[in-house]
Amino acid sequence: MTAVTAADSLTDRRSIPGTGARIWNVVRVHYANRFTMFALPWIIFGFIFAVNLVIWISIFASTHEQLTGTQWSGATFYIYVYFAVAAVQAMNLTFRFALGLSVTRRDYYLGTVLAFLIQGVILTLLCTILSYIEDWTNGYGMGAHMFSNMYFGTGSLGVRLFSCFGAFLFCFALGALSGSVFVRWRANGLYALGAIVAVLAVAFIAITTLTDSWPSVGAWFLQVRAVGVIAWFLIPTVIAGVAGFFVLRKAAARE
Repeated sequence: MTAVTAADSLTDRRSIPGTGARIWNVVRVHYANRFTMFALPWIIFGFIFAVNLVIWISIFASTHEQLTGTQWSGATFYIYVYFAVAAVQAMNLTFRFALGLSVTRRDYYLGTVLAFLIQGVILTLLCTILSYIEDWTNGYGMGAHMFSNMYFGTGSLGVRLFSCFGAFLFCFALGALSGSVFVRWRANGLYALGAIVAVLAVAFIAITTLTDSWPSVGAWFLQVRAVGVIAWFLIPTVIAGVAGFFVLRKAAARE
């Protein structure tokens, strides 16, 4: 009797996947919708680039002069916003389904982070390569900039990789926190989170205005440049990421 019980127990233990396997299963759940996770971001990217290309060609054809000011283009910001929104949608759609597969909340959160980190690496490598292509071709022969912008696409290779990936981490962390809040408290939670962010932003603007500190703020941005700003953004990135985990720990498995 004891031998049979021990054998059954050993079989049960073998049938239970380890932590790494459970985390990877969450990644696979997110990637089950390949269109949303893989195709749609690059369709958006391609559309944004096509629109900019038409504008560049139109201006260049009419003026026959190199384009100026495009290095301040914010066109690539759209893809970061997309991934922040995608994190909320993905967590809402997959959280309760994943828990039904014997996945813990910790495994789910780590798997979600890993799934989007992979996306961030792909995005960073692609944008960095395209930024160098723009440099090598002198902005496609027109002095145009989209990927080689002043925010993520200038400086050394390390600076470009860090800037692009750091910006992605910041947007994803906000999306993960928002997703955790939505899973736990639904729309009311997002309203409250938005109100908190708005209050903090207004408080910063009010304090800066009342203390006549806008020249100092502008000087700080010029001093640290984009890469420095993104480095400082890693602090709220970590805070948002950790907060999202603790919010998700108490989320109900069923609505």
